[in-house]
Amino acid sequence: MIFSRKIQTLLTALGIGCLVFLALYNQPYYPSTWFDEGLVLQGAMNIVRHGKYAMLSVEGFRILDQPLIANGPGIVLPLSAIFSIFGIGLLQARMLASVFFLVTIWLFLRFTSRLYGLPAAVISLLILLSVPVEGFLMYGRQVLGNVPGLAYFFAGCLFFVSLCDRKHAGYAFASGLFFGLALLTKGQYWLIIPLWGLVILADAFYYKQLGLKNGIILLGTIILCLASWQLIQFILVGAENYGTHLEAISSSSKVTVFAFEPVRFLQSLWYLIRSGFMVFILPALLIGAWESRKRDGSGLVKFFLVVFVAIWVLWFLIASIGWNRYVFEAYVVGSVLSGYAILKIKDSASLLRNRFPIIGRPIPFDRVLVVIFLVVVILFALIDFRIQIRSVVFYRDTSAFQFADHLESTVLPGEVIESWEWQIDALAPSLVFHHPTNDWVDKKTAEIHFGTPITDSYNLLEYKPAYLIDGPFSKFTKMYSSEILGGCCVKVFSAGDYTLYQVMSSR
Repeated sequence: MIFSRKIQTLLTALGIGCLVFLALYNQPYYPSTWFDEGLVLQGAMNIVRHGKYAMLSVEGFRILDQPLIANGPGIVLPLSAIFSIFGIGLLQARMLASVFFLVTIWLFLRFTSRLYGLPAAVISLLILLSVPVEGFLMYGRQVLGNVPGLAYFFAGCLFFVSLCDRKHAGYAFASGLFFGLALLTKGQYWLIIPLWGLVILADAFYYKQLGLKNGIILLGTIILCLASWQLIQFILVGAENYGTHLEAISSSSKVTVFAFEPVRFLQSLWYLIRSGFMVFILPALLIGAWESRKRDGSGLVKFFLVVFVAIWVLWFLIASIGWNRYVFEAYVVGSVLSGYAILKIKDSASLLRNRFPIIGRPIPFDRVLVVIFLVVVILFALIDFRIQIRSVVFYRDTSAFQFADHLESTVLPGEVIESWEWQIDALAPSLVFHHPTNDWVDKKTAEIHFGTPITDSYNLLEYKPAYLIDGPFSKFTKMYSSEILGGCCVKVFSAGDYTLYQVMSSR
């Protein structure tokens, strides 16, 4: 018994050490910092430096610009606290991301083990860390709202389980509060509001676990969080600008969140197939749906999880623009169900033979099918995990830092730099930048993904820049391509995907 406990302690310590290594090693050079991360950095940086919840460009503050809604206060405010204590920098930001990475894993493991037991939870955790390649290891090491949003979500789930066990209104409030924080951190969690309406109905007519009062407290708290955030936005932008603010958010959502472009459906479906969703998550959803028939607390929680993942995936396929990262949350939440599902499938051969004796003669097809499935699961997970581990250990992109260092040694005080690489602002905070407004993100997104022509022209000389940065995002969108080809600028430096031009036309 003592030996067994020592082995268990050793394995636990080894597991924690591996997770800390995965969170911290090679930071902040993998993954490469990029446009979306730069948006979050910019918001937190401006709170610390200027006391403004806004994006900053040379012409002034863009109060509550859409990017600060897409990745909301659940990540921006903690990051601003880190910046105020430890200074502004990508390394400091990535350390916060690592904390959220580890906390989310702990909450995931706690929740899954309460639902299915520790062995199933460990298998679910291994799946979480393995698939897809564009998954938890990659997004968890970046300063984005996805993993913090999941931390709040799983905290809400833990209080939800406690609510089912103890029927106390305090757990309903705590669960609703954390679900509300998830919603404020990543806007895609809007679907949790109609989902909880459905859960309350299912509980009232079938499960009878929560009670109507607790269900209303939980849902009401989520709605109160959303209403409070809207009130704060109203105060920050002012009554005269609030309508325009909502219109800008709505306009952006029509391109990405509610695009409803059939041309993207097959590409989104193909991503689900090639990324392993049909192997790891779909069987888990089917088994979870079957398990949710039980009229107890665990059945209600499983019903919530299955419907959450199903609605999220349907939104990803039908309504959204179909970017791979848009299905990330469904993957993670679906992983909660997958460990138990794999154990269930492993034990299903004897069950099938007992119910359908013919399938075991003369060839044990039941065992063959189960073995094939388990081999596919293991190989898929190992291949994806190997790819991710190689990236964490060996990929080291320092180009953004080299580029920022060159900028700070080259650009004179007060000179304007035209750029669409928000991440560079945090690496060279003393310089002055002009950035295209967010509506250009929507225009370029629609042009690239839907073939929508852009009728407007962008004037990069409007704010008389001395330099132009053509980086990963502007190269991808071809934002400055025609001007560069037209001879507006002279190349003076490059590092990785970043190229610095001296603008001749504005001098």
